[in-house]
Amino acid sequence: MFDPTAFENMKVVVEGAVYDHDFYGDITVTNRQDLVNLAHLSRQFIMEMELKAPLSDTAVVGVVSLGANLENLSAELLPNQSPFNEGSTITVALRMARQLEGIQGGQLLTIIEGIWGSDRHIELINCTYRDNKNSPLTYTTECKISFGRLIKEEQMDDLTDMLDTLIESLKKTDGFLKTAT
Repeated sequence: MFDPTAFENMKVVVEGAVYDHDFYGDITVTNRQDLVNLAHLSRQFIMEMELKAPLSDTAVVGVVSLGANLENLSAELLPNQSPFNEGSTITVALRMARQLEGIQGGQLLTIIEGIWGSDRHIELINCTYRDNKNSPLTYTTECKISFGRLIKEEQMDDLTDMLDTLIESLKKTDGFLKTAT
């Protein structure tokens, strides 16, 4: 038997909280990935979700991504390592198949900053792509929120609050897209 790492413990908390919200009818889980990169000795856990009853025609996908690399793991498991590298990174994102630029992009950033606070790093990324030369262009926008620090096991209770805030962001973004032209 082994002692689970902080990453494993946080992954269980995030996964359980997401599935609880799915069970209670707030969201639908649309994707789950538990990745191990053997070349870099890193882990990543990703869960994607959508609102069960969206208001707009544009689906908004909420994404929670938890990651740990070799430095994070070695700081936790090996003696005489710097405790500053213990923990995991976490980011959340909102993705939509619609491009928001200019005023609409600024309005969405204001909404998201009002929810998450001005001390978060919030990035709006617009993409245009085509599957092949005969397919139509696809437009997407991703609003990515990062925290600029490692999350430690002692902050595990904050993960469920973070998920509640992500669901609030999904609802407000969905409402914004319904009214945006």
